[in-house]
Amino acid sequence: MLRNYFNTTLRNFRQRKFYTLINVLGLAIGLASSLLIAWYVIDELSYDSFHSDADRVFRVSTYGGEYYHLATTPPPLYEAIKNDIPEVEAVARAFTWNHSTMRLPLAEDQNQEAVFRETNIFIVDPEFLQVLDFNIIAGDKEKALKAPNAIVLTKATAERYFGSGAVEKGEVLGKEILFGGSRDGRQVTAVIDPGPTHFPFDMLVATTGYHEIADADGWDWNIMHTYLKVRPGVEENAQQMQGLRQKLDQIAEKYARPSLQASEIGPEQNNLLEYQLQAVTDIHLHSDLLQEHEANGSINTVYTMLIVAVLIVLLACINFMNLSTAQAIRRAKEVGVRKVLGSSRQQLIFQFLAESLAVSLIALLLALGTVEILRIPFNNLIGKQLSFDWFRQPELLAFIGGGVLLVGLLSGIYPALYLSAFRPVAVLKGKINTSRQAGSLRNVLIIFQFVVSIGLIITTALVIQQLHFIQTKDIGFDRENVLVIKNDREIEERWDEFKDALEQQSQVRQASFASGVPSQSAIRSTAMRDFRVEGSSSGQGMQWLLADQDYITTLGLEMVAGRGFREDITSDHTSGLLLNEAAVKALDLEDPVGKTVIKNQGENDEQRLQVLGVVKDFNTESFDRLVRPMAVQYYSPSYLSDYVIVRLTGGDASAAVTQVEETWSRFEPENPFVYSFLDQDFDRLFRAEQRLGNVLKVFTGLAILVACLGLLGLVAFVTSQRTKEIGIRKVLGASVAQINLLLSGDFLRLILIAFVLAAPLAYWLVGQWLNHFAYRTEIGVGIFLLAGFGALLISWLTISIQSVRAALANPVDSLRDE
Repeated sequence: MLRNYFNTTLRNFRQRKFYTLINVLGLAIGLASSLLIAWYVIDELSYDSFHSDADRVFRVSTYGGEYYHLATTPPPLYEAIKNDIPEVEAVARAFTWNHSTMRLPLAEDQNQEAVFRETNIFIVDPEFLQVLDFNIIAGDKEKALKAPNAIVLTKATAERYFGSGAVEKGEVLGKEILFGGSRDGRQVTAVIDPGPTHFPFDMLVATTGYHEIADADGWDWNIMHTYLKVRPGVEENAQQMQGLRQKLDQIAEKYARPSLQASEIGPEQNNLLEYQLQAVTDIHLHSDLLQEHEANGSINTVYTMLIVAVLIVLLACINFMNLSTAQAIRRAKEVGVRKVLGSSRQQLIFQFLAESLAVSLIALLLALGTVEILRIPFNNLIGKQLSFDWFRQPELLAFIGGGVLLVGLLSGIYPALYLSAFRPVAVLKGKINTSRQAGSLRNVLIIFQFVVSIGLIITTALVIQQLHFIQTKDIGFDRENVLVIKNDREIEERWDEFKDALEQQSQVRQASFASGVPSQSAIRSTAMRDFRVEGSSSGQGMQWLLADQDYITTLGLEMVAGRGFREDITSDHTSGLLLNEAAVKALDLEDPVGKTVIKNQGENDEQRLQVLGVVKDFNTESFDRLVRPMAVQYYSPSYLSDYVIVRLTGGDASAAVTQVEETWSRFEPENPFVYSFLDQDFDRLFRAEQRLGNVLKVFTGLAILVACLGLLGLVAFVTSQRTKEIGIRKVLGASVAQINLLLSGDFLRLILIAFVLAAPLAYWLVGQWLNHFAYRTEIGVGIFLLAGFGALLISWLTISIQSVRAALANPVDSLRDE
């Protein structure tokens, strides 16, 4: 019996090569798309899940109002949690260290030090690896951060310093690295191979030796990322978790809020301040706070990609169903003969399902090969390095097996039930009418296919339009041709000399020193200070940075009132202040220029400052947030990490970088030159949106291709059914254009119906996505009209491939009596 099924399947494939090819190609595209997306989704959902007891680990965030939700917390929260919350098993903090130059000790056989510039170093508590227990490949996680001179490296960092061979042989432990300008020796105590995590790092250094920061008692200094692990069972007990949150609120009430009220620094309404918990496994896809480690992913992107994958597979299944039911008449006699010879309906259903499963298996083999071929381009598309190791992903193998079975059944079940229901007597007498029932279903499925295709076209176009809006909107500064040098106080005493030397270069237009740069404040700790108008009883927490007199012109900022800093006016250096428009509004200042503003009233660093000018608001963060109030004072080297902003003349970027690097080397020959371009830094803030746009462009194209393949097959079949009609019409004088219109008219009407259904659905979906942007593009009618016209044009061209071919055929051949 099985051999008979196999032979019958092969015979049907050979007899219907064209339709089999369309089915296989459609399913292969659908399966390949779903497999690629599955790799991406599995990777996105796996962030931080590799930690043992990951469900017991949480990050504490600081909430002080809608526009003041930080991923960071103040230093003393660490001790308060340890002392006041018994449900917590362990707690640890991490804070970003300034960029540092690292060296390896000079060996006897070397004449030059190996020098490295590190920008991703974190100072952490000794218990850090008990809370977030990354995969340790060398060393003891219990002791790794206990020693005062300990340093923990990632595998990639260890290979950079000591080579892959030393890492593989376990020869890295105990090696010494000279840390920073002081060249303190640090011993490597562990090597970590981190999995996908929201907390990317290259080096970990223990807080021992950094007491001035770790033991700071300021509740307004939110610089720490604080993680805690609850005791076993607490995470599953809603009452205990609620109690834990109440104790965090009690800490805020007991320590943080009184401290903020006493110093009047922080959120304007500091009674709102509270500490909230985030599951560590939720951070990557569900958190978009200020001062994240980096721009996170988006659960909406994951959902969108899953939906797209399912829709493409559905389109391919619909193609199979449509073509199978369309060919019902051709297989009706086969069904009748088989029933007369004793085949039961169940056997016929099994036969048709076997054919659909065979098509699915062939498509799967083709899809697997396609995935391997597209692995590198797909990684480039999504900005990841997925390994595509099939055998180390049992959940993916299960997904593949279940997916192929589901696709085979979904594609074949309706045709199997439909074809096996034919009555043998009626079939063998030629008395069978399949047009109304099957035709109505085919029309519905065609409409569904093009609702999906047109909806994806509109959605993709609007996402791309929003990305274009982000990239081209007037953000208040000129981000093109700006080079940013990460300066960890290497250029300090001679900063003005270095700046003059830069500006003498032919490729440099202007340079500026500042403690803050647009695009950095969203993912790095931003200095906050309290500002109040003289005589006011309440203050306003605002972003605060230091910048020299050329900051405004170097970034291309616009002054809307007053003036910027002047180097020749001494009072500008000591008491001058610039505000942005949001700060003027927050302080409720009218005619702000010349007004006196007090910074940190009642604190050691209290200053009376005079407003010199107002800067037009400019975006320093993602477009999903409104511009925040900002105050700028005159630059002088301080404890803050700073930047050198270099405005280039444009043109040869590599030559410009070379000139700037040569200038740096003259002043800092022992410290590596680390730089980035401002436009690229800014674009990284929208990585999730960019990935979504890239993915939608590619997979929308694939969805349209699958829909058009099905349409091509249906038109080919309809054309073959109407061969004699076409021949008669040609003999009677019908033109090629008239015959093309005859054959395409019904299909184009269905596509118009699909457009009417797809347009409002796409409008609603994109509207929901755009709602999370504070600054968004307008949804115009033009995109909908272009999408509808594009779908009609693509469909008409697809239909014309077969209809024109049929119209050009010799009518004598079609009318010959067989």
